Amino acid sequence: MKNTIAALLFLIVVASLFGGCTALQEAQQKRASRLLEERDANTLMLAPSDAKIQIAPDALFGESNHYTLTFAEDLRGLEKFDQAAERHTFALSALGYMESLYDAMNDYFGFQPKHKIHVTLHDVYRGTRHAATTGTRYRQGYQDGAYLKFITEITMDFPIAMYEQSDVRAHELTHAFTNIYFLPTWFSEGLAGLIQAEYAKGDSHTKLNLRGNLKLNLDGVNALEDWAGHTGDSPLTGNPLTRWRYNYSYSIVSKLREDYGDDFYVRVFRLMAADRLHQRLPGTMNNSFLVYYFSQAAGVDLVPFFQELQFKLRKLEKSDILQAIDELNPRRN
Repeated sequence: MKNTIAALLFLIVVASLFGGCTALQEAQQKRASRLLEERDANTLMLAPSDAKIQIAPDALFGESNHYTLTFAEDLRGLEKFDQAAERHTFALSALGYMESLYDAMNDYFGFQPKHKIHVTLHDVYRGTRHAATTGTRYRQGYQDGAYLKFITEITMDFPIAMYEQSDVRAHELTHAFTNIYFLPTWFSEGLAGLIQAEYAKGDSHTKLNLRGNLKLNLDGVNALEDWAGHTGDSPLTGNPLTRWRYNYSYSIVSKLREDYGDDFYVRVFRLMAADRLHQRLPGTMNNSFLVYYFSQAAGVDLVPFFQELQFKLRKLEKSDILQAIDELNPRRN
């Protein structure tokens, strides 16, 4: 009898242990599922995209309508990316987000790059976890006797620590989207700041009073004109001049959109796309060229506005632009 009771007690204890293990596993699975849902909610902060997404069997590479995603070798060694299932889940989420942002920027700016954007995720890139790089490759030649530049590839290299910050991700992906127009640095950064601050709701940019916070270089020209491009500095971590440049360029871009309508930049880029003159410039477009299109889109002459902000520029007509292009890059018969 005692042996029977002991056996029954043993079975009850074992059953309790297994039941406890099962309950614990279920709780852990529910928690993991909840965390995944929360991560997706934070990551996929835009309207869902209906883009087709394909992930390789080893999940080291994924592709969607407008992007490719590659896990760099150093990233595969991290615990959260060392399994194919983990990479697969992340790649689906990342490509879905980027496609949603692609749709949103198409609505914001009225255009889309013709080439896919190739994104590579790293643990460390060029010795840092705090700088993403956008590369735009192009070829140049002559078409119907006229010099033209053609975009051939758009690449992005992202440390994962930066990619996982949704507003920074939106900022950098905006560069990849708009680089096809060979924009001046300040305008490119201003557009990226606009998306980061007003669309992705990031808090790294501050809107400045354009006249009260003006900075000039030693030539008496707006200090934005010396900006060669962003490095690892950000609006929050850069030196005071770099922080001012990020904030001031964003403030100009936001001001123009406020004054001339939510579709102001749609109109600007449509005009540029129709003329294709940016493809005939020998380098990036200068401010006089850019403000010509701003004025056309706004329906008013914006040269005085930029001259008041101490930009060095002059009023152009399209005939002036065509003449300058032909002088810089003569046509071939």
